[in-house]
Amino acid sequence: MSEYLKEIRQSSSNDILEELALEGFKEKLIEVLESEMDEYLGRKKYERVQSESKSYRNGYSKPRRISIGSGTTYISAPRLREPFESEILRKYQSRSDQLTEMILDMYLHGLSTGDFSKFLDKILGEEASLSSTTITRLKESWREEYEEWKQRPLEESYLYIWADGVYPKAGPSDEKMALLVVIGIKSNGEKDILSLEEGYRESYESWKETFQNLKVRGVETIGLLIADGIKGLWKSFSEVYPKPKQQRCWVHKMLNILDKVPQHAQPEMKDDLREIYYSRSKAKSEELIKLFKEKYRSKYPKAVESLQEAEDRLLNYFSFPKGHWKSIKTTNPIESIFATVKLRTNAARRIKTRQSAVYLIFKVLTESQKRWRRINNWKLVKVELKKLSNNTYVTAA
Repeated sequence: MSEYLKEIRQSSSNDILEELALEGFKEKLIEVLESEMDEYLGRKKYERVQSESKSYRNGYSKPRRISIGSGTTYISAPRLREPFESEILRKYQSRSDQLTEMILDMYLHGLSTGDFSKFLDKILGEEASLSSTTITRLKESWREEYEEWKQRPLEESYLYIWADGVYPKAGPSDEKMALLVVIGIKSNGEKDILSLEEGYRESYESWKETFQNLKVRGVETIGLLIADGIKGLWKSFSEVYPKPKQQRCWVHKMLNILDKVPQHAQPEMKDDLREIYYSRSKAKSEELIKLFKEKYRSKYPKAVESLQEAEDRLLNYFSFPKGHWKSIKTTNPIESIFATVKLRTNAARRIKTRQSAVYLIFKVLTESQKRWRRINNWKLVKVELKKLSNNTYVTAA
């Protein structure tokens, strides 16, 4: 043991603990591989038995590089004369599954592809040769996961859904990419990403395809759609789901209205709009909207026109439980989710391909989804869904 310790101390590594961990891993892995082969053959290494099996050991393979969390080592695995697939050390496997997950997580949380080799050389050693091409291959697992995810069946009924677009910096610099995102409230009150699809500038055709896909995957009943003032979105939704109620985002609409007046007039108008926003009844809101139009029509007609343009979609949240009003009269729930996406995509600067952006944002959203809170007063969701199931106005045509 003293000779072994002396050898370890004289090695190139400055960390004896890591060196010992790697040596222990190597010894244990070979031991387990030998046991796996004993089990497959039905006999120990030097045991001779009368058997019809023609399987015989055939020494050891050439040294093979294996990287784990503690570093990189080389393994000569036992082999047979006939083809044999180990369940422990797969063919061509060069790193542990946990290490692969760690690498993808680091990329997901901001480490750029080009920085991987510098960073991981310190952990795994230069012999690990973890190139940017290797990272690209690892990200292929995200593509497979995304393709499977977007085909999964959805719940039949959603009380609320939010729809909006996010514009990551991806693909050719002269092109603008749009990702169409739909988030719904499940029957247990949890937020769920229903759809994440690339769309051409949030066009009518792109949104229609998105909503049609929801229907194909089983969504038949929707209580309320909440979205910004994208004309193509509203038109396509009404064609695919003509019955559900629709709610324009109040925050965006107030900003649109205030943008139509000079800066000196904005504080007073903002107070008037906030009074409508915080009104506790639909009748009171309608009264305040009427007063707003009378007050500003002659002086700021464009501001009044902007309010009137969305008037039929601004007060539909009153048809739903008061405990949900704060969440369903704006697109804030989806905007806060996009904030996480923007942090990650900004860290990556410009993503080379549009598809890479789709897979990255998919992973960012599905990972962050694990930490999302349920909607306030979530127990009311099931109650309202029961009401909707008996109400023909929410059934998709």
